[in-house]
Amino acid sequence: MRKAISLYEFLIVFGIIAIIAAISIPTIKSFAPSLKLSSSSRSTLSALRQAQEEAVTTQKQHLIRFFGAPMNPAMLQLIKKEDTNETILKTVTLDKDIMLVLDSSINNNQIIFSPDGGPSASGNITLSLENAAKIVNVSPAGVIKLQ
Repeated sequence: MRKAISLYEFLIVFGIIAIIAAISIPTIKSFAPSLKLSSSSRSTLSALRQAQEEAVTTQKQHLIRFFGAPMNPAMLQLIKKEDTNETILKTVTLDKDIMLVLDSSINNNQIIFSPDGGPSASGNITLSLENAAKIVNVSPAGVIKLQ
């Protein structure tokens, strides 16, 4: 004789799963803005480090150009600079509703990395969403870190 699951057992298990899902969905949704902000700040950090590494490796200037407010979504471009020519190597579009604000020390909305890895400007790049913010800092010595 084969054992099978009864309809009642199936409905009870399905009901328990539905209750657990109903309880956990609001909790998951509350973490979504934080995850978007973390993702965008890591993408910004990564692009800055990539520009710096490319400049040192190729011995050509590389820059990151920022496009923040009023542009939504905000974005940034990794650009290789040779004399007067610029070649876009990568475009990073940040998550929707992320606000991008640059320190006034970052001129022309860009940071240029020289062949020795040094930045043309130092300061903070602030990414914010709702009540949270993350800061990517570029030091005068070229140290790029997430605060």
